[in-house]
Amino acid sequence: MFNFGKKSSKPTPVEGPTSGARVGSFCVEKYNGKYPTVGLYDCRERRTWVCKPLDGQAIRTSHAALITGVNDATGTVWKDRFVCFWFYTPGTGSGLVLGHPINWDDDAHLMIRIDPRWDYDRQRIIPAELSDQIDDNLTRQHKHGESIVRFFGQSRLKFPFNVHFIGSVASESMFYAKRVST
Repeated sequence: MFNFGKKSSKPTPVEGPTSGARVGSFCVEKYNGKYPTVGLYDCRERRTWVCKPLDGQAIRTSHAALITGVNDATGTVWKDRFVCFWFYTPGTGSGLVLGHPINWDDDAHLMIRIDPRWDYDRQRIIPAELSDQIDDNLTRQHKHGESIVRFFGQSRLKFPFNVHFIGSVASESMFYAKRVST
């Protein structure tokens, strides 16, 4: 009743919206470039994770499904500390991205999701009127993005890839922000 005596060896869960969020068994920390995939960058642990091939369907996997502790594949509250990204190998993507044309045939494309008003590091929304904090937040998100770019750059890919920072609208996005030749 008063918890006297021997303590349990199991850690006590921490309360909060992202306390149970962690990368699940669909993810690995190595990538060979043989399939298009989705992935997560854990802002707390500073680690990049990609989805396993899953019989060629990795690119169709929801980001929420990559995180354990979610009740369903559409839960988004658990994604709050993870920057989501998509990696399309040459010839696997199609169409426009937020109305912007992408040349899907020649290079691979790394699409990194950014959100000017969501602070992944502090786990909070930034009010729209605080433009200086939004600018600082975007700088931090681009640094997280550079960690993701390094991950793919070190993966010994046999093709170059273009990096795009994708916001919720085209005006928040940076298309063709960088080209990486490996």
